[in-house]
Amino acid sequence: MKRTLAVIAVLAAAALAAADRTAGQDMPPTLVETDTVRTLEFHEQITLVGRTEARIESRIVAEISGQVAAIDAGEGTWIERGGVLMTIDPEPHRLELAAREADVTEAKVQVGLASSNWERTQELYQQKLVREISRDSAKAWLIIAEARQAKLGAQRDQLALNLDNCRIKAPFAGYTGRRLVDVGEWVIPGTPVFEMADLSRLTVVVSLPERHFGRLSLKSPATIVASGDESRPLIGTVTGFSPRASEETHAYPVIITVDNPEDRLGGGALVRATLSLDQMFTSLAVSKDAIVRQGPQTMIYTIHDGQAAPIPVMITSEQGATVAVAGEGLVQGMPVVVRGNERIFPGSPVRTAGGPPETESP
Repeated sequence: MKRTLAVIAVLAAAALAAADRTAGQDMPPTLVETDTVRTLEFHEQITLVGRTEARIESRIVAEISGQVAAIDAGEGTWIERGGVLMTIDPEPHRLELAAREADVTEAKVQVGLASSNWERTQELYQQKLVREISRDSAKAWLIIAEARQAKLGAQRDQLALNLDNCRIKAPFAGYTGRRLVDVGEWVIPGTPVFEMADLSRLTVVVSLPERHFGRLSLKSPATIVASGDESRPLIGTVTGFSPRASEETHAYPVIITVDNPEDRLGGGALVRATLSLDQMFTSLAVSKDAIVRQGPQTMIYTIHDGQAAPIPVMITSEQGATVAVAGEGLVQGMPVVVRGNERIFPGSPVRTAGGPPETESP
């Protein structure tokens, strides 16, 4: 029974292959563009798993004492720098500021009187109508009055700042997290009121095996790929690594900094980071556009007898728009399809503008 089923499967596969060839012969050739396989030098690479962390992740705190009067921002929402998160009751601070403004006005008047008295006393002293002690006393009262005015002015400025700080503002643009207080609660300076995170730039921490220590340099590139988003990698840079291995894993923590356009990744996301080591090797290379992925299979298409001929390959390194590849039948100078390969299949007729070179039997 099993032998019969195997024979049926082979016959079915042969029939499908024959049908594909027949269909391919009836189809008009697909216009494609080709490039050539070349030999280049690449960095050795290693892929490690890590987690993302927000560039800035902090708890925003109150700077003054008071009762929370309003919550102005929701949880998990985007807010610009300077946007209001919540409001502390401003009325007590407004009254205190008004009182201090009155004190400053009074001090200003006293400075004016002391200044006039000093000028008159100075004239009388020059006319020898008053003693030196009277002149010095007038000068001292002027200094005291000016000092009091300056002190009260500074207190007024602080109270004005306190009034402004009744509106707790976002110190940077980002997403709000948990709200930590509610309306009616009393806060003091240093009380956390909101969590915030800036996702415009992320750090990724990975663990470098100790056998690779000393083979990785600062500012070397790193490619970050999130699960389910392999087609849109992020390019980061190694910005730091620990000189001491973890006692638990015997690996060295490496810090990668990566820009996060459109906030595609959040904090705590599991990602794969491909690091470029210092060692170099020579390999056959093709354009990234030549790579075709069909399920778990990675391949490129060359042209043979006017038909698309697939060659399974394994990617061993990446460098910009070029990848190092290895595969049976792959040779330097071989034409590979870089445009239109998404519209062809094994054996389908293809053509290139001007008539492309063809390979020997792959």
